[in-house]
Amino acid sequence: MSMFSQFDYYVLMFLNSFSFLDPFMLFVSLKFDYFLFLIIAILYYYKGREQTILFLALLVSAWALALALKPVFEVPRPEDVRFVTCTTGYSMPSGHSLMSFALAIFLHPRAGKYKLLVWVFAITVSLSRIFIGVHYPSDVIVGAFIGCLAGIFWLYVEKMLTKYGLLGNSGTPAGK
Repeated sequence: MSMFSQFDYYVLMFLNSFSFLDPFMLFVSLKFDYFLFLIIAILYYYKGREQTILFLALLVSAWALALALKPVFEVPRPEDVRFVTCTTGYSMPSGHSLMSFALAIFLHPRAGKYKLLVWVFAITVSLSRIFIGVHYPSDVIVGAFIGCLAGIFWLYVEKMLTKYGLLGNSGTPAGK
């Protein structure tokens, strides 16, 4: 534990102690992929093929970024916690946090009246990883930060594709 601050450890231990939340947090954490498929279907239905392809590119790049960074940081998973589920590999950054915040940034301009729901989803997915004992809070914070940068990058890519006529009218976010 020497590489983690006491605060990081205490927050992990505190959030990991709420066993009555285990079923909900485990569901949110382990069914994240299914939520992504639902978002993809909704995006395709309401925004079209180009937006869906752009979203898939964001997801694949965010996932690859998380996998590429884990061996760079080489942070081990938490120990001495109540594991609700087990996972392997390095801990930082949290891939779930990275992907959920990247998608929140990307979906925010498209979400209309559901903007708050997009952010609640990203935060809940991220926190679930601490609650179930597989990430330190710093893993989640770093993942969320990198995810926000990835989301901003893909919004910029979308803007450039639209500017140069490589993305049709469906590239215009809702409400613009």
